[in-house]
Amino acid sequence: MSTQIVFWLCIALVIYAYAGYPMLAALLARRYGQVPFEGSADGDVTVVIAAYDEEARIAARVRDILEQDHPAGRLRVLVVSDGSRDDTARAAAIDDPRVQVLALPENVGKAMAINAALRHVDTEIVVFTDVRQSFAPGALRALVAPFADPSVGAVSGELVIATATHGTGEGVGLYWRMEKRLRSDEAKLGWLHGVSGSIHAMRRSLFRPMPPGTVLDDMWMPLQVLWSGYQVWMARDAIAFDRASSSVDEEFQRKLRTLAGNWQLVARLPWLLNPLRNPVFFAWFSHKFLRLLVPWALLAALAASAFAPGPIYRVAFIAQLLGYGGALAGLVLPKLAARLPLLPAASSFVMLNFAALLSLPASLAMDPSRLWKKH
Repeated sequence: MSTQIVFWLCIALVIYAYAGYPMLAALLARRYGQVPFEGSADGDVTVVIAAYDEEARIAARVRDILEQDHPAGRLRVLVVSDGSRDDTARAAAIDDPRVQVLALPENVGKAMAINAALRHVDTEIVVFTDVRQSFAPGALRALVAPFADPSVGAVSGELVIATATHGTGEGVGLYWRMEKRLRSDEAKLGWLHGVSGSIHAMRRSLFRPMPPGTVLDDMWMPLQVLWSGYQVWMARDAIAFDRASSSVDEEFQRKLRTLAGNWQLVARLPWLLNPLRNPVFFAWFSHKFLRLLVPWALLAALAASAFAPGPIYRVAFIAQLLGYGGALAGLVLPKLAARLPLLPAASSFVMLNFAALLSLPASLAMDPSRLWKKH
């Protein structure tokens, strides 16, 4: 295969993964998308929070949930203290009969903590959230309402991230806004296969225990729902608020962990790679898997343009070098990135794809003993 063909195939892959597929999903959702009907949101609900060393924040988080507009007698909160070294369990046990605390003797990781929690849940709907977020008023009601449609097995809320202080924050924010729009379009087509770990819910009967060390519980659970023949919906009025990463390094580590978790899922759920068995193969392959391949395509395009004959490839090679150089400068000099248009987006693109490049070796070298990553 000639270097010219390699170059254009790689560029096509990158464009399709980040622009072509989202545009296709948007067009199809506009024409063929469906919205589940909503009904009463007053049923019995249990909100599960897995916590590790969260003594300082857990009580406020529990109160934030109990203040939601939901019938008091139908709302429960179950806090799992996952072998915490501090007094998380005591702090979570506020004086309210709706709150239950499960203290695990050892740190087993978030996935196993959730498994343990679900053995104590008997409500039809279970909601999952983390400690560091807060819910907007009405978030719980908006999250539960779509379950009136019997075809809906899981519902994702929408995470709103505060503006970051580092220079790439604007670029990460742009990426996240595009990601949420894509997820919304996928939901309308019945293709949604991931949820926001900070605010999502599912039918208790569809939960399948996760293997130890599972990184992406917010993909494992909705994939099991899809496997069972149900739909995953996105309720954009169910909003959780979170802070942005405080530094480029923190954002990079968070993204690397997520992308490595995608490789882990492929290993643990090999049916994802089978178009005949994966009910959302086209969406999963286009949205998740191709983005793991994009950094390799970018490297191949750079190498191909360096060796391909003709002035157009010389220009392409120089343009790529200049683009990567500017993006790296934006990462090293965040104040500079904040002042120049498009530089934050370019810096974020390079950072995210560098994380994707390292995600496969990171997944192979993942240390099961580091069960929780504190932010």
